[in-house]
Amino acid sequence: MILSIHQPNFFPWLGFFNKINSSDVFIFLTESKRSKNDKYLTRSIILNNDSKKYLSIPLGPKQKIIKTLELPEGQKWRIDMLNILHASYSKSYFYEDVRGDIEELIMFDCQYFYEFSINVIYFFLKTLNIEKICFIDKDLDKKFGEANNRLVNLCNEVNASKYLSGIGAKSYIDEDIFLKNGIDIIYQDYFPRPYKQLSNEFIPGLSIIDALFNCGYCETEKLIKYQ
Repeated sequence: MILSIHQPNFFPWLGFFNKINSSDVFIFLTESKRSKNDKYLTRSIILNNDSKKYLSIPLGPKQKIIKTLELPEGQKWRIDMLNILHASYSKSYFYEDVRGDIEELIMFDCQYFYEFSINVIYFFLKTLNIEKICFIDKDLDKKFGEANNRLVNLCNEVNASKYLSGIGAKSYIDEDIFLKNGIDIIYQDYFPRPYKQLSNEFIPGLSIIDALFNCGYCETEKLIKYQ
């Protein structure tokens, strides 16, 4: 059984969903500390006037553990976000088809960031026909340990024989710890096929929002499941 684990990134890119689709089980990592290297935990990249732009949630710097990150009070940040998306994508082919769903997701009422982001991800998994078993680490027993040990413990929790890792982790992941526990490591190999964007040249790595507004749900599903 293949397990993948990742933090609940904010409106993640297509590769995030490809990772889940390539797994049997997926675990949301919420018990870990927020790191300065977590560029895409609370922000994603969209296109605005043919240039990359960060779409982000303004969270306080003092909040460390992911599951403790509280959303800002009020609705201003949500309205600002919707206005940015309208200015960026109103001319996209599937804008009117998708905008209602995006608006509902952004206006979702909850207290914590992880609740907000997991709700977004669950919605897209269902809509894009990605039927996988998903857990949140805080609901599991073997969620503790540091770095590689935590990942191995979570693999053991769900009886996974293989761990699917992002290619970026290859430089620092301790493969020996996994192998000693009878767990093989496989690395994700995914690069989305170019699709029509509101730009002169294809720009990879953008939020799923970009693909949805430009391609619609059906084609976005194909882009995610393409190997």
